[in-house]
Amino acid sequence: MFRLSRSARNSLLAVGAVLALFVGLKSDADGGAPSAHIPTAKRRAKPKVKPAPEPRKDLLVGDVSLRGQVDLDKRRLVDDHFETTLPDGSLAVLTLDPKWQAAAEKVLSQAKAPQASIVVMQPDGKILALAAGRYQNSAVKGDASLGVSVWAPAASVFKIVTASSLLANGLSPKKEVCYHGGLRSVEASNLIDSKRADGACNNLEYALANSQNALIAKLVTKFLGRKELAKAAKAFGFGRAPQFALKAGAPTVNLPSEPLAFARVAAGFWQSELSALSGALIANTIASGGMAVTPRIVAEVREQHRTIPVVAKVPERVLEEKLAKSVANMMSATTRYGTAKKAFHDRRGKPYMSGTTVAGKTGSLSRTDPDYLGYSWFVGFAPVDEPKVAISVLLGNPAKWHLKAHTAARLVLDSQF
Repeated sequence: MFRLSRSARNSLLAVGAVLALFVGLKSDADGGAPSAHIPTAKRRAKPKVKPAPEPRKDLLVGDVSLRGQVDLDKRRLVDDHFETTLPDGSLAVLTLDPKWQAAAEKVLSQAKAPQASIVVMQPDGKILALAAGRYQNSAVKGDASLGVSVWAPAASVFKIVTASSLLANGLSPKKEVCYHGGLRSVEASNLIDSKRADGACNNLEYALANSQNALIAKLVTKFLGRKELAKAAKAFGFGRAPQFALKAGAPTVNLPSEPLAFARVAAGFWQSELSALSGALIANTIASGGMAVTPRIVAEVREQHRTIPVVAKVPERVLEEKLAKSVANMMSATTRYGTAKKAFHDRRGKPYMSGTTVAGKTGSLSRTDPDYLGYSWFVGFAPVDEPKVAISVLLGNPAKWHLKAHTAARLVLDSQF
């Protein structure tokens, strides 16, 4: 037998180890499984490519698809309309009417309010005026966001929702309830019948027109439940933001189950917030016979080779027409003999707008922290029988105010009717 010496065997083993290592490296290079002791190279992440924007359709139903693209601060008056340039270079022709817009801006200057907004809307949701800003250094610094954001309590404007819900749940408009107090607050005693304390009896129209808190609270306690009012609030847009080209806030309301707290909210004491835009939508729902519309501020988009119209969305019925007409009649009493009478009549009782009737609802609350701010509301529509516009005025007044919202609304309306 042939025997290798020890030194020869060691030499052959060394050669075999080298060959094994070579084969392993070649396997890696050829794409086989890498050796455990050789780290793999890290792959570079591919940069994310933004998807190309979808081309616009030939017809836009509502203008919500343009949200974030419309900058009212950059609008310009061209002939008989306003327009602004969109980020892609196309033009958005706005629905704003130069006459209505000028009237609203003039009244804001007269109001001299630290925060203010006025919205005027056609029954189909087309915005005719959106004037908003802050009075600073003898002029109004425009800020369109104040017209669409939620920055004020709904106050007694919420009584429109409450009145609509009471009627929808069977209350007769002529049903009278006796009450006492309630001009500035609602207390537990206001919810209880008392032959000794109850010094007056009246119905829902009187309560709405005069913003009589105790009477509203008592009607709610007797004839309305939390679920029913919550349903009505949702129908009038509370809890969701308007589908609109401008970034709009969602009006909110908190309806507690405790009877006194619930009655206070139903009467318009805090716990509900509203924007001027949503205030106009609430008034417009009554004006249009119970139909909720979607607002729009863009009339058409002009691209290089085509014009894209923006049309109204189909409105949604949220209140029976006969009930909406009943609420409209109640709101007209606000300007005839209620809380807005002095704003719409001179000292001899003669209407300032002799040829036009106006329906509306006032609201007022104030805060003292961190500084005093008096919230003054008027939402309404005109004319009462055949409404052409809905209007919402929200003023955040200082302690020494110049205008209240109902007077501001009358000045705007009177300039165009």
